[in-house]
Amino acid sequence: MSLKLHQDHFTSPDEYEDPAVLYDAITSNEEKMLISHEGDPVWRSAILANMPSLLALRHIMDDGSDEYKIIMLNKRFLSFRVIKVNRECVRGLWAGQQQELVFLRNRNPERGSIQNAKQALRNMINSSCDQPIG
Repeated sequence: MSLKLHQDHFTSPDEYEDPAVLYDAITSNEEKMLISHEGDPVWRSAILANMPSLLALRHIMDDGSDEYKIIMLNKRFLSFRVIKVNRECVRGLWAGQQQELVFLRNRNPERGSIQNAKQALRNMINSSCDQPIG
């Protein structure tokens, strides 16, 4: 809880100088937020129960570096569209990428087969392609 209040203090430093406001913030965070470890069964049950906010502290030890990361999940509404892409279009884009990589030996990340074409969803389609062996 203190880590969350410390984070909030940076967004509005003068807000928590009044003890009544600090107490309200603590009670509000206890009601609306779950603070737990990601591996804890309470974390999973909170996700399944549609808890509005989740907070965890992740400890990462990698090649001698000892880091902590704050994981905060907030539930919100997102709008998106689901589309269907023609199978032959996808295979054609993948074939173009394979031709550039294998036969033309073009390893430039800005090559023509992966340039941004919003209408064809070219970046997403080509990023799902398997890399060639050879």
